[in-house]
Amino acid sequence: MSELTTRKEGGGSPIQEEMEAVLSSLANEDALKIFQEAKEGITSSTQAIKKLKLTQKRYYARLKPLIETGLIEKTDSRYELTFLGKITYEILYRKMEKALENKDRIALIDKLNRAKSLSKEEKEQIASTLSVKDRIIGYSDIFGGIRPVEVISTFTDLVTVVIGLIEEANDAIFFATRYTDARISEPLIKAFDRGVKFLFLDGDRSNLSNRMQIIRIIFSNPKMIKQLHDILNSSNVKVRYANLPYSFAVVDGQYAVIEVVNPVTDKFLFGLLFNNDEICGKLIMMFNEFYEKGEKNSFIETFMGKTRS
Repeated sequence: MSELTTRKEGGGSPIQEEMEAVLSSLANEDALKIFQEAKEGITSSTQAIKKLKLTQKRYYARLKPLIETGLIEKTDSRYELTFLGKITYEILYRKMEKALENKDRIALIDKLNRAKSLSKEEKEQIASTLSVKDRIIGYSDIFGGIRPVEVISTFTDLVTVVIGLIEEANDAIFFATRYTDARISEPLIKAFDRGVKFLFLDGDRSNLSNRMQIIRIIFSNPKMIKQLHDILNSSNVKVRYANLPYSFAVVDGQYAVIEVVNPVTDKFLFGLLFNNDEICGKLIMMFNEFYEKGEKNSFIETFMGKTRS
């Protein structure tokens, strides 16, 4: 039997004991403060003690178990997170923290999943409207120059990921899509209100039913008509039609989402999410090439004609 799974007499496995030690070393507010401070590196314990408002005794009492469990190490006269520490930080501050911030929404999704009167498809559709904010979690510099890739298995998850990226955008969104999905409308309007630049390539020329649904929603709300009119006439927004082989988006030159298409059916197969500057740069170059060869968007032109009349 593997050494890792061998149980000590009267106790848990070595892995369970290590997990207990790691969690115990963090199970205190002072320890969490020191752990978070060590992410950027502690070059002066004196300054850290003052900044964190700890006594010297409390500081070193909580630092010691963090070092003993391998979460923090001292190198070149500074305390910093080990690789294990960086992974643990990722779990605590990128996953658990976001989960706790969204407790109410998560609780609603739990109730939804227990509802016996709804089909699986209905549950998924409702859950998508309750999508947890900041879903894009787990992306930091823990791997140095090599950034992780997240596989997005369903189209609903892909839309949720894109919405999350749009909600966090600060600079520019390059969005090339083969689909018309009303769920991204509100996040895009909010991004526009924040001053985010938006460049859009529409590759969905045939989906008339979804477009008509969007048009009906727009023209039933005078305020929305004005909002969309302002957006489409803004110098921060550019829209064209292009014949796209797959969908992709780049947000703030930092995050990229790419649709992988089934070569047989030409339908969505899965998606990939990257946190990589080089990939983002190449996709922006490709976006610009599509845009230069693109056509005026008939859907937008029709809308603009109606709003001017």
